[in-house]
Amino acid sequence: MTEVNQAGGAQSGGATNVDNAIEQAERSGQEYREISGDAEQTGSNDMAYYLKLQRAMMKEQQAYTTVSTIMKARSDASLTAIRNFK
Repeated sequence: MTEVNQAGGAQSGGATNVDNAIEQAERSGQEYREISGDAEQTGSNDMAYYLKLQRAMMKEQQAYTTVSTIMKARSDASLTAIRNFK
């Protein structure tokens, strides 16, 4: 029973991290959409625009990678806990 309680506590703390990472990914996605929308309206072919767009895409990719890593770790921990019951 102690293992179950410890695993449950880790999951609830991990849920906060996942929520934060998801919020960050959503903000990065919104920033990317805003930047790409600005270019369509102004027709800008400026190098600074492309660097800004690249930065926004990299932030979004990093946020999704973070969420994926956290979710995989939670899944692996859950599977380990389930296997320990057997």
